[in-house]
Amino acid sequence: MSDPQQLASFSPTVRGAISRRVILAAVMATGCVVLANLLSLQNPARIVLSQSADHSLSPLTKNVLGALTNDVRAVVLFDRQADLFEPVKNLLTEYERKSPRLKLELIDLAREPARAAEVQQQLQMPLNSPENRVIFAANNSAKAISESELSILDFSEFIDTREARRTHFAGEKLFTSAIVAVTEGRQTKVGFVTGHGEHKASDTGGQWGYSKFSNILQQKGLILQEIPLAGTNSIPADCRLLIIAGPRTPYSRDELAKLRKFVGTGGSLFTLLNFYSLQRPTGLEKFLADYDFEIGINQVSDSKNEQSGQGGLLLVDDLVDHPITNPIRGSRLQLLLPRSVGIPEAENDESPTVSILAHSSDASQAVSQIRGNKGTVVMEGKIPLIAVKLHKNDGQPPSRLVVAGDSLFLGNSAIEAGANRDFASLAVNWLLEREHLLAIAPRSVTEYRINLSRAEMTSITWLLLLVLPGGTLGLGLFWWRRQMKNS
Repeated sequence: MSDPQQLASFSPTVRGAISRRVILAAVMATGCVVLANLLSLQNPARIVLSQSADHSLSPLTKNVLGALTNDVRAVVLFDRQADLFEPVKNLLTEYERKSPRLKLELIDLAREPARAAEVQQQLQMPLNSPENRVIFAANNSAKAISESELSILDFSEFIDTREARRTHFAGEKLFTSAIVAVTEGRQTKVGFVTGHGEHKASDTGGQWGYSKFSNILQQKGLILQEIPLAGTNSIPADCRLLIIAGPRTPYSRDELAKLRKFVGTGGSLFTLLNFYSLQRPTGLEKFLADYDFEIGINQVSDSKNEQSGQGGLLLVDDLVDHPITNPIRGSRLQLLLPRSVGIPEAENDESPTVSILAHSSDASQAVSQIRGNKGTVVMEGKIPLIAVKLHKNDGQPPSRLVVAGDSLFLGNSAIEAGANRDFASLAVNWLLEREHLLAIAPRSVTEYRINLSRAEMTSITWLLLLVLPGGTLGLGLFWWRRQMKNS
């Protein structure tokens, strides 16, 4: 027979004591969990566990949210399997936590198509857009931000991998901009000058169409209109920005006088020229010379930074320190045979009033055009391609001017390349004196990669499927056996 002392550990008294201790421990653990949750509800705090998940808000965004006086509706129309769904949701959750005025609604496009259509109809947004997007609405005004706008992409390895790598998440900048647009109460008007073969905001064509650029402006809450300058037409008094995009025929003296008056009263000007007007100057060259811009009658090539297999396509990465270019430094603009946009040689020691934003590389040439398609090299080395100026007016507000030697880089077929889209958005923000939107930098995306060989992958598979579970089971059996021996 078994020794009674060996079975003493399994007596009813011992089993009862063990049961009471287990129940007491479970009750105490449950009580600790409940108390911890009550404390967290009364004293909310957030701990960031990884850099890639950091959604802390900038002081500017906090100020915008803290100043809200009307409710703002934020509707996330996203497939929940999309890569950017979690960053978008986490960021807007922070917005909602910061301001009770912001009402967040998450709608799964894949599982709730009827609800998505209903909300878009309520907000008077187009229903036929399949792309994931975020809609902000307030004061009978709505603005949509598409998924493609939320990422800044690096195309440096695109030729080899056929993939663009996401380097930055621009959610906060775009979301705060949208909130400002739908709540500020007034709408800013922007004019596209027409009548000389310019790009048109309504044109959906490839190289010459500007409909994608116009969509960027509309997403900022801007009102667009085409403005011809010929005859008795005048620039509307409530127009704050004029865009002159790629004219191909000359402007008359009266038309240039209207532009001069517009700039003299504080209006901003975004002028984009291209090589199509080299044989027939537009008159804007002399007009801009009055504001210290030197527009070259040339086209710039760059043997060092020219896109492989695409002659004349320049990759411009020499961007200087300026509010327009600071957020995209380290990225590239892609320009097509741009003209030089420089500064005249100063006759005295006065500092130049024009700032150069972008240069080509030191292996560049600017070639002037003459008959027979033959050219003469007029400049070599680093050549300025884009410039800006804050122009002071007597008795009037200062005006802002941005001049680019290429207009095709903002056309529909090129605006998504490199940092072209971001440059267009940043330039417009600066021209409209929206510096507060320039201050929000895109967030870097932290990327972790583990490269494993086939043998290493096989070893890890066996480790996870066999060694770890087997080791845990073996350790448990060893401990149980030891306890049995000591009983």
